[in-house]
Amino acid sequence: MPLIPVLAIALVILLVAGAVWLYRVNREVFKKMPIVIVVILAVLLVVSYFWLNTEVASEIRALNPEGEAGTALVVYHPGKSDFHERVTNAFAKGLVSNGWQVDVTTASTDAPTSLSGYDLLVIGGPTYYWTPVRPVLRYLSRLGGLGGQRTVTIITAMGAGKRSISIMDQRVQDANGDLVDSLLLYTLRPNEDLHDINDAEEIATRAAKTIPSPGE
Repeated sequence: MPLIPVLAIALVILLVAGAVWLYRVNREVFKKMPIVIVVILAVLLVVSYFWLNTEVASEIRALNPEGEAGTALVVYHPGKSDFHERVTNAFAKGLVSNGWQVDVTTASTDAPTSLSGYDLLVIGGPTYYWTPVRPVLRYLSRLGGLGGQRTVTIITAMGAGKRSISIMDQRVQDANGDLVDSLLLYTLRPNEDLHDINDAEEIATRAAKTIPSPGE
């Protein structure tokens, strides 16, 4: 388990143990504990926010370099589980099955900012605090204007992602991107609420297969 969650859990355990001890020793001081708890929880929220939104750098993975259907750049943030990465890989697999060349990388300062060699941009990440993960939004900002670039957004969430996908899509449109598809996929809520099947990876693969090649 990563260090920060372990420390957070240990802090909560110590807080509970300390509250029990203080209640037994000095109840007058114990009455002031709610203020201390609020401060500690605020600190934990700030720490978790920065931990969840830490950039992950990776090299570009080139898939199907001989493909002739089109070229796609897939940029994503993996999140703290493997769900979004699996969904992203499934989408890339769908493009490859239709003959696309696909470059896959994570949203960091190392990711390409020139899209001149690509026919399609696929960008996305998980939802934290009801918004798209910050590394993805920062990457979009570094791109500046998209200049009409055909773009697909992929947002994942536990069960409440409509606000997140709306923010993501609006960012793409504000950057003058041509939004050709927008995928919202859940980990806990049934995906049948939005799609005809529940399997998120299969939904992503099918969606990729519907993306027309350049000129179609």
